[in-house]
Amino acid sequence: MIDKFTVRDARAEEAADIGGLNTRAFGCEDEARIVERLRKDGDVLMELVATMDDQVVGHALFYSVGVFQRLGACGLGPMCVDPWVQREGIGAGLLDYGLANLKAWGVPLVFVLGHADYYPKFGFKVSTTDPFDTPIKGPNFMAVRLRQGPPMAGKLIFPAAFGIPRSA
Repeated sequence: MIDKFTVRDARAEEAADIGGLNTRAFGCEDEARIVERLRKDGDVLMELVATMDDQVVGHALFYSVGVFQRLGACGLGPMCVDPWVQREGIGAGLLDYGLANLKAWGVPLVFVLGHADYYPKFGFKVSTTDPFDTPIKGPNFMAVRLRQGPPMAGKLIFPAAFGIPRSA
């Protein structure tokens, strides 16, 4: 396991490196475009990078999620690690750091659309999403509750960058 990486807030001048990392990790430019749009639209709550020897090797973005006529929540994604250092604890470092900060900020709930075998290690559960209306239900749509209290249910409103229509 690699233990010589640092997790910190992303810097504006790292945008190209982050875009390239997302493209390498996901094998296409879709996630890099989502990151750019989230920034442009002002939907970013927190953007983190993991670095090794001043090179960006991991990235996690947390964004605002609206809950119709209720308090909001947060979403995670895209999150990625450079293929050459995957499975070395960098993703876990990004998630631990990000979730701890969100909890300290009082964020109640974090949603993710991701790998069903990975995110439950960090407390994400499909059942936590059951009371929420969204067209992206399924085994890969999970949430973790960071504190008790609202929102407990409602229609989710995702940033335009994701192209997810509101539930009817």
